[in-house]
Amino acid sequence: MNFLLIHGSWHGAWCWYKVAPRLRTEGHRVIVPDLPGRGRAQRPRQLITLNTMAAHLVPLLPEGEQTTIVVHSRYGILASRLAELAPERIARTIYLASFMLPEGARAADYFRADKGSHLRPHISIGKLGMWDDLAPEIYHEGLYHDCSTDDVALGHSLLCREPLRPALARLALTEARYGSVPRAYIRLTEDRAVTPALQDRCLSETPVERVEELMASHSAYFSQPDALVKTILRLGGS
Repeated sequence: MNFLLIHGSWHGAWCWYKVAPRLRTEGHRVIVPDLPGRGRAQRPRQLITLNTMAAHLVPLLPEGEQTTIVVHSRYGILASRLAELAPERIARTIYLASFMLPEGARAADYFRADKGSHLRPHISIGKLGMWDDLAPEIYHEGLYHDCSTDDVALGHSLLCREPLRPALARLALTEARYGSVPRAYIRLTEDRAVTPALQDRCLSETPVERVEELMASHSAYFSQPDALVKTILRLGGS
């Protein structure tokens, strides 16, 4: 099975460092890219749009094959856009505590409405540079409260500013294309960043084939990699 792992806000490909090798050990092909604006994909953040990100990822979906996408947090919007652009290349999208939004919605609006999120008071926005940033003092409580001290330290060393334009984009989705790709969702019941209330709102507005739960923080790929991989494989049909 082919997997494409898409990281969330402020992170990079590095956050899947426990999940990717576990999937590979099971015999699967795993692609773990940095989204534009971080890691090896550096470019000015003010130039990065949702379509820029999608254009960066479509070539990573092999033609003539199908890939299962696993997407975390904000970039559910990107996975949904990929399903609209290349539905024939995608076997299934698995949203991990992710912004699975309907046609015409914006991630920024859903984030503002998530009143219980611990992150909301700790985000700064650079209007000129078109970025948003998360204050380090909230990393542990908001993202990593059940993670090891080593993983928290990793986050402190690597989290970066996030391009803002994708969160302001209105999703352009059609039932004929995006709607043809099967969807599954993994709820993280202890999530303080994308709260269970917001996850449930997403599930109430967009139907999925299956829902599973992990009792984990927003960063289950750090705190519960074995359970997460088993859940991914179960939802992926492996």
